[in-house]
Order: sequence, then C-alpha cells, then structure tokens
Amino acid sequence: MPERRHSAAQIESVLRELRGVCGARVVADESGLIQEIHLLVEADRNPKQAVRDVESALLAHFGIHIDHRKVSVAQKAGVSKPPELLRLRWLDVHITQEGTRAVVAVLLERNGAVFRGSASGVRSSTQIPRLVALATLRAVEAAHGLCERFGLEDVSTATMVGGYPVAVVLVSAVREQGEDLLVGSALIRQDALRAVGLATLDAVNRRIAAFPCDSEAPAEAAIALPASDSTPTNAP
Repeated sequence: MPERRHSAAQIESVLRELRGVCGARVVADESGLIQEIHLLVEADRNPKQAVRDVESALLAHFGIHIDHRKVSVAQKAGVSKPPELLRLRWLDVHITQEGTRAVVAVLLERNGAVFRGSASGVRSSTQIPRLVALATLRAVEAAHGLCERFGLEDVSTATMVGGYPVAVVLVSAVREQGEDLLVGSALIRQDALRAVGLATLDAVNRRIAAFPCDSEAPAEAAIALPASDSTPTNAP
C-alpha cells in the first residue's frame, strides 16, 4: 500500500509534543516520503526511548511506519549542578571547668577540615547541654562563614519516644527575610552530650545552604585535649 503523504510541518508539530523533545525537523524527498527525522531532546531523555516514541507517534497519528535508522537524536547538554556541600560531621566536645563556670568547645569536621565553636556559662548539669548546643551552632557558623545567625531556643534530654531517650533541640534561624524555627533530634545511646550535638546538627544541616556567607569560613586544626581539667566525649 503506498504511504500517505503528510506535510513535514504537520509531522514536526506532532513530534514536538513528545515528552522531552525540544525540536524536530523532518526531511522528505520530492514525492513527500520521509527520508530523515532529526530530534533535539532534553539531556535526561533516553535517545532510544525517544526513537520509539517517534515510531509510535507516526503510526498513531499518520499511519506511517518509519525505519528507526532514519531517526537521529541529539541531546541538549545537561546543566551542571554545583557540587553538593558535604554535611558537617560531629567529632568531639571538650569541657573545661573554670571555678563555677564551664567552657565548652565543639569540633566538627567536613572534608578533612575541622571547625571549632565554643560557649561558656554556669557549670551546672542543666546548663551543660545548652552550652554544647550553643558551641555546636557556633562551629556550624564558623564552617559556613556565618555570623550569629542561629539562636538556641531550648534543649531537652528527657524526651522519650517509643521508650527510648531522645535529645531534642529547638533552634531559631535569623535571615533578612525573617526568622524560622528549626528542630532536630537524636537518640541518646551512651553519651547525652554527643546526642545534643547531633540533634543540633540535625536541626540546621538541611537548611544551612539557604544562608549566604557573611565571611570566608576559616578552617581550624583540631586542638589536642588539655592534660587535666577537660572532659571529652567519645567521637563517633
């Protein structure tokens, strides 16, 4: 049966409606028979699937059987995505006693660089977890070149979920557009202070990319523990 003739413009219009197709050009001979079909598709479109779509579309719309060898596919260059910034990893916490006060230093690591944050306050069992959370926030800010963007709203190490103790940290995040409240949690396994630090990271790690840098973040070398008056927690 002779092949029905359809204009190249009609066929191109149908092909451009196919998923992932950005452009289509049909080359026909003098008698109107299709000799070549050229497609431009998105970078994430499978070329073989695009050819199969062309075959199905031509058959369904025009009753045309096309040899797949007549269809050529070009793909657009993919838009390069910026590399995802690795999340900060908990390293350690050092607690130094100075009379009735405590100085807490938290160390975080990212891609081999170590960042330090510190906080000080009254040396009491209820305040130490808050100081750990504050020092963690300061370390996060140092790692991302931020200046006092996070505030500590509350810390709890007495929350129970399914019979398991959980550390919960509530953080306020301040930007020019306004203020957000962020919450993070971590199971308390053996070290409650480590869980507080992990809960603090859980609160801010996924949102930190939305904050523009205030300054260049300096990497700090890990500091050796003092010999006598520091109480470190175990690093993971």
